Amino acid sequence: MELEELRQVTRSFVLSHQTLCITGVSFDKRCLVGYTELTLHPLVKNFNVIKLNARQLTIYAVTINGERNVEFSYDDPNMQTFLEDDPRRDLSSVLKRQQRFSEYVDPDEGNGELTIFIPSSLQQHADSATTNHETNMNNTVYKVTIDFSLEQPETGIHFFVPDDDAKVSRLSRHLFTTGHDARLWFPCVDSYCEPSTWTIDVTVEESLTVVASGELVECTTQNEMKTYRFYLSTPAPAPFIGLAIGAFESVVDSNTQEITNYCLPGLLTLLTNTTSFVHEPLEYFEELLNASCQYPNYKQVFVTEPFAECTPFASMAIFNVNLLYPSTVIEATWHARTQMAFALANQFFGCFITMRSWRDWWLLKGLALYLTNIYTRRAFGNNEYRYNLKRDMMEVIRYEREENPIRLDFAPVKSESDLSNVNNRRGTMMSSHYLEVAAKKAHLVVRMIDDFIGREIMMQILNKLMCLATTACLKDASLSSRSRLHISSKSFSRVVSTLTTKDIQALLTQWVYESGCPRLIGSFTFSRKRNVVELEIKQDTTVKGSKKFLGSLVIRVQELEGSFSQTILLEDSITKYELTCHSKVRRNKKKKIPLLSGDEVDMDLSQMDVECPILWIRIDPDLKIIRELQFDQADFNWQYELRYERDILSQFEALEALKRYPSQNTRETLGTVLDSSTCFYRVRIECAHVLTHIANSMANTWTGTLATLSFFRRVFMSTNSTSSSASTTASSTNPSSSTAPVTHIVRINDFSNSQMYMIQKMIPQAIALQRNKDRVCPPEVINFLFELIHYNENSKNRFSDAFYRSSLIDALGNTLTNVGLTSTTTNVDLLLNHTLDNNTKRIFDEILLQLNFDKIIPSYGFCVTCSCLQILHKLYVISGIPIDINVFYEYAMYGIFDRVRLTACEILVEQTETRMNPDVLDYILTLIETDPDYNLRRKILQHLCRHPPFRQNQTCPLNNSSTVHRLWSLMTNFSYDNQIRNDLTELYQVMYGLNRPACLPASNDANESSLRDELDDVSDTVVDIDPERLSHFRLARYTDDTKAAATKLASTSSK
Repeated sequence: MELEELRQVTRSFVLSHQTLCITGVSFDKRCLVGYTELTLHPLVKNFNVIKLNARQLTIYAVTINGERNVEFSYDDPNMQTFLEDDPRRDLSSVLKRQQRFSEYVDPDEGNGELTIFIPSSLQQHADSATTNHETNMNNTVYKVTIDFSLEQPETGIHFFVPDDDAKVSRLSRHLFTTGHDARLWFPCVDSYCEPSTWTIDVTVEESLTVVASGELVECTTQNEMKTYRFYLSTPAPAPFIGLAIGAFESVVDSNTQEITNYCLPGLLTLLTNTTSFVHEPLEYFEELLNASCQYPNYKQVFVTEPFAECTPFASMAIFNVNLLYPSTVIEATWHARTQMAFALANQFFGCFITMRSWRDWWLLKGLALYLTNIYTRRAFGNNEYRYNLKRDMMEVIRYEREENPIRLDFAPVKSESDLSNVNNRRGTMMSSHYLEVAAKKAHLVVRMIDDFIGREIMMQILNKLMCLATTACLKDASLSSRSRLHISSKSFSRVVSTLTTKDIQALLTQWVYESGCPRLIGSFTFSRKRNVVELEIKQDTTVKGSKKFLGSLVIRVQELEGSFSQTILLEDSITKYELTCHSKVRRNKKKKIPLLSGDEVDMDLSQMDVECPILWIRIDPDLKIIRELQFDQADFNWQYELRYERDILSQFEALEALKRYPSQNTRETLGTVLDSSTCFYRVRIECAHVLTHIANSMANTWTGTLATLSFFRRVFMSTNSTSSSASTTASSTNPSSSTAPVTHIVRINDFSNSQMYMIQKMIPQAIALQRNKDRVCPPEVINFLFELIHYNENSKNRFSDAFYRSSLIDALGNTLTNVGLTSTTTNVDLLLNHTLDNNTKRIFDEILLQLNFDKIIPSYGFCVTCSCLQILHKLYVISGIPIDINVFYEYAMYGIFDRVRLTACEILVEQTETRMNPDVLDYILTLIETDPDYNLRRKILQHLCRHPPFRQNQTCPLNNSSTVHRLWSLMTNFSYDNQIRNDLTELYQVMYGLNRPACLPASNDANESSLRDELDDVSDTVVDIDPERLSHFRLARYTDDTKAAATKLASTSSK
């Protein structure tokens, strides 16, 4: 083991067991009272101080081995990170303090907020010659009992308590843990690498149900109070201890008795439908890993206002109640199942096998997402899997290009490091958006490792890790064996090297320890004389977030004689390769062309160069690396690729490229693919959008009806048989008469074919984007959309049409253009009657009608209301209709359905960006500060970071000292909620940068220097621990590594 890893954990004790007892819970006061008992085994001589983690708690008393009123000190330096009276208002000094204060209370550095002084009568003085650490740990035990209470918590535990006292409201009261900061709700060792067994006792009212980590071993009733006792025999760290209390209803999985699902009263039907599949991913993961889940049971709890849609804990998970859906809703299935599969994957890698430190966060997150995506590939198909893979990769690339570089290794750095680089900050200082995108990049990197070593070997490695961790859970297992319950990047790399003889260190260096992704620009020419393809690939490193890639790249060439793959090595900024061609040029010879899929097809080769046998070329066809690719080939190459290649990644690349080639051939190719029933539905939907883009590019020369409109009428509508027969009779009696127009009738909805339903739902949005030569939407398209809305009939359809109606409203919004406004009047009636075109008036009236109708008969998730609000905002921005902003305030109020609230809040955020309204900004910041829904606050902040009212050094009426002080005050108030504070820090940096905001007056250098010295005093109290002692702590904790560590230390000392 490396010396750096030996120094990662410096605690002077090992925690073997912890008992958590909640003796009282009050929903009215939003508080809980209890005590916890920790069983500690010292590792060092003169063990006289115990440091634990505890925040926002009231500590009443500490007892050690029966001796009461033990002396302790309780200090949380993070409360001083942001100071209200700090005149500097710069982030650079704050980030340095935050970095240093995090080290000051880091349990892996042997620190904590709660310091307990062991009485001299209890101190154990081990003999200096003692070398058997295992015996010492077994014989010396400290039982530390801490009495505490938690009142009005800011985070850690969330109390959902409705305002009224109605019976239904009282039944819906519940509380639950919100994240993995265990120190925020009970004293503990808040480290991911300190696993222990657990006993959890909770006493509540008889009407309430308790769900906690572990197995329910006892439930007793006394004096109208119930006491639940849970025992977790599988060691788990404190961050993964979960708790939920409420009047829950439960359903035991019909396929396995080990899975139980909980929900609030009245939602049992939705719960049964949503969770009916949960046994499938669990069985699949156990089969895939060839290892059983180590928890005896698994619980899923669906709650209101959680901090995230899915929060996994040991043997349980907490979900957002909005994930529950009825069997009539098609759209909700994929997302809900993916979230629950992810929680189950965490029961293997994340909660059972944990990370050693924050720098290994990427590995566990990536492995959990890797298993989740393997399951979704099985459940929803390979095409859906590859589509989501490409989408995640594009999001990672966009984030690195436009926002921040992502380095997955959150390496601990010194406080004086340059913190303007986000990658120099600790993992606990990252914004939530950064962590979301970093998780997607982590999955892509784990998938690279899988491609490098092979799927079968990858499963063997994961099975090996599971087997080693399982041995640490045996009753007779030593405490030192618990080191197998967490892994690091380096230990994982060693396991791979041992089992495969392959070294992944270069891969980790390029994709984990460094940020950025390559941007590749490729082109080719064909040399007929030598019968080779001359390929050139350039690496553009001038773009933000890009880097040079060194490694192998797969090139796949589709020739007339078949598909051939070759691997080339990229070493320089410009790489030129000659690829041997395996086909001869055909001259008037008809022969079926074999494809990679094994099919043989007939192709019309009249478009291609008769001297070139290359149909198309693909670079990195299976997304082996995270890259941005721009490849140049002729339009007919892209047309062949789109039409005949069956891989959806290839088809999406071709669709993106064909936007640059508006022509009749492109139009025909797109129409053929749109009509093809064998194409993946997402490809057909994207094809409709590209076809509309081509039609708009050819607006001056386009003839006939838009192909997407003709397709929709042919597939999803019927023709009037009476009109058709009358037309036939007229034409037979009078051949010279003109043919009567065919009337298309909207069919009754039938969504039994889910793929055709998705096409039917999304294509109207593509049709609505069509523009004529005057750059307005043709009246025919608008009339068509109104027909779909007015004649929509769902009475005989067993599926809900809520999202279909919502999509049609979105399509109406796509028809809007800013050419309809001919006046700047603010009088709505005058504007509607005199200055807007008729179609815009019709859309406005229809939106109001649908909005009011959704109040009477709500759609699922109020999706129609969300679409109506977005179109109202669009009417305001594009057509200039002065919508009363109070409409959005009303829909943003607490108590409205959260998706509607989020939509209204996002609109208000965009109002601050476009209209620079100070009242709106003040309202948004007030929501962030006081709203009870944490998830809403987080999403508003993320949206505000993407749409700030101004950016650094921009001139804006809102760029003033009042905004600075308001944001600073917000960051000061969120002293316990690190995630919200990190998001606010990101917003502050976007708007003002790291230095003192330019809108503030110049500061007094003398006062600033004095203040700096005062604020940095606490940093001086962090004493550096001697390296030899660090190694001693580490050796004592994990005796399995003693020999290697001793050798390392001996060689170091000899030098």
